[in-house]
Amino acid sequence: MNNGYTLAEVLITLGVIGIVSAITLPNLIFFYQNKVLESNFKKSYSNLLQALIYIEPSSLTLIGNNPQAGSNDSEFYTKLFTQYNILDDMNKKNIFGTVNTYKKVKSYAKITVDIPACMHVPQKIAVNGSAIGGMYNCFANWISIDTNGPRKGPNALGHDLFYFGITSEGKLIPLGEGIVYSFWNFSNIKYCSKNSTDILNGIGCTKYAIANKCPDDNTKTYWECLPH
Repeated sequence: MNNGYTLAEVLITLGVIGIVSAITLPNLIFFYQNKVLESNFKKSYSNLLQALIYIEPSSLTLIGNNPQAGSNDSEFYTKLFTQYNILDDMNKKNIFGTVNTYKKVKSYAKITVDIPACMHVPQKIAVNGSAIGGMYNCFANWISIDTNGPRKGPNALGHDLFYFGITSEGKLIPLGEGIVYSFWNFSNIKYCSKNSTDILNGIGCTKYAIANKCPDDNTKTYWECLPH
């Protein structure tokens, strides 16, 4: 009695395995990528909070008094950057030189958009691969982080690019928090939603990332509902 499998049975089995893999593998990869993004964000956010601890309050009172648009050489930003082990400065002599590296960024919905002019993009690359930036522009002070640096994707707002404001008292404001001050009021859902087509969609996602809450579905975590 022959207990072996026929060629047809083997091919059918392989076909079923292939179909199941084709269905599940993309979701597994997406899940893994999002877990990496989550881990990178937590590390970068923690590093930023730690860096701010070591900056004296006296330097915090100086920010906002510099009328030069695009300035990031004030005492505050100088001290902030020295808390990081900086490997490279993408700006060199041009304060907006970083755009030559980023070219374009993606919105939260993964649509390619122009770099947000007021908030800039991170300029300093740390040895761990992340990037940090900050400047006074558009009547406010901004801090930005790229959790895995400009040379790794997705370079998307709310995925690996996150923005903060900071007050003269030293309070860090995750954009999306709803505080109305100059250009910091990005609490509207159009600034963090998979359904938004606004060019700044993702700017207001920092609040949701810190709270780990999905902006479009309160039954999911922030990282579970990132747009593909």
